[in-house]
Amino acid sequence: MALIRQILVTLLVLAVMGAAYIKLEPSAGPALLQSGLPLPGPVRDAIAWLAPAAGDAPAVAGTPEQRSRGGRSGGAQLVVADAVETGRTRTQMRAIGTGEAARSVTVYPDNTTGIIESVAVRSGDEVAAGDPLVVLEHSSEELAVARARIAVDAANEKLARYEKLSKSRTISSVEVNDVVRERDNAKLDLRTAEIALGKRTVRAPIAGRIGIVSVDKGDLVNSQTAIAKVDDRREIKVVFYTPEGFVPELKRDAPVQAVPTAQPDRVYKGEISAIDSRLDEASRTLRTEALIDNEGDSLRPGMSFTVSLSLDGEEYLSVDPLAVVWERTGPIVWKIVDGKVVKTPVSIVERNIDRVLVSSEELRPGDPVVVEGLQAMRPGLAVRTPEEKRSSPVAGASRREEGGGAVAAGDGRRSAVGSSPDAGAGFVASAVAEELPQPPPAAVLRPTGRGGTGKDARP
Repeated sequence: MALIRQILVTLLVLAVMGAAYIKLEPSAGPALLQSGLPLPGPVRDAIAWLAPAAGDAPAVAGTPEQRSRGGRSGGAQLVVADAVETGRTRTQMRAIGTGEAARSVTVYPDNTTGIIESVAVRSGDEVAAGDPLVVLEHSSEELAVARARIAVDAANEKLARYEKLSKSRTISSVEVNDVVRERDNAKLDLRTAEIALGKRTVRAPIAGRIGIVSVDKGDLVNSQTAIAKVDDRREIKVVFYTPEGFVPELKRDAPVQAVPTAQPDRVYKGEISAIDSRLDEASRTLRTEALIDNEGDSLRPGMSFTVSLSLDGEEYLSVDPLAVVWERTGPIVWKIVDGKVVKTPVSIVERNIDRVLVSSEELRPGDPVVVEGLQAMRPGLAVRTPEEKRSSPVAGASRREEGGGAVAAGDGRRSAVGSSPDAGAGFVASAVAEELPQPPPAAVLRPTGRGGTGKDARP
């Protein structure tokens, strides 16, 4: 007898606890009534009495197997779906680059030797093309130019006399031609002397800024002596190395963005100006050069840059990361076809922060796939989305409730609107919650008095 009493007390305690749970958890009553369990009529009436809103939920017709496969409301499992999109692989590449001057020339004396007579520039000066940098001692070259000019003048005078004699037929035309050649040779000698004199002045070959001048007045220089380096910094050439996986997508004149390491708040825009013809065998990267504008002369050759390059990769299908489920055979997604789910194998191509690129012969852009409610998925399961729930019987029963209480919306969002006559001011409270894959809430807050509610419906 003691054992029987203990069993009866235990059953009574369990029944009380179950009733309390159904009373306090509004979704428990509808879940039990719609679960397909063979519940006796008195038990169903008790559940409906403990959770009045459960009585508003329609029973699922059919066999227990059909009811268990049908879902919790309207015969379908509530899920959240997302459409398959298209995306491209590796849409952005980043690399570390080094800045160089767009044009840079190291200046040497042109095949001449001599002592520097004067230095015309200082380090850091801006020069134009052709401006003198240093002048070498050139007295002997000036003398050679003077002699050549005298020879040219003498040849011109001799040619004038021979032309007069030729008109009077005193000399032959052959003698006149010989004098013409002498005059031409004298002019060539003059030109040679002038070139030699010009080489005694070392000039800037391009416009730009002078670097450190490494010579001074009185230094003996030759064709191997570096005078200075001239950098054209109006544009900076950023040299970076592209991994071989991105090489097929590189194009000249493609836009790039460069951020100096020393100025992380500045972004410089430019274009790819040069692409090497072969990869480096050690690093398997391709030398790439981009030109960026150096307005304001704030950049210097040798600075480091973070280069960002947008590339048009290969196009693949794109799905939400939550839609991908891993099974023993590999990744799959659940595609919705005519209101039922179909297991669809996929191959992962690339993972991004917010999307996953996949390839599959059974998916097409725009196909809906399940992203929430995956725990209960099985082939052929009937499903519905929150948008479809607005016309479900549970939602309709909830909307028929009158009074200033709370209403459980059919799309998974719950809202409460009420008023307090004593306070003389209204209040609006709203809460948004996902309802997947749990049964939809059917409880309704009913007004019981001034500014009060009967029972709290948990969101």
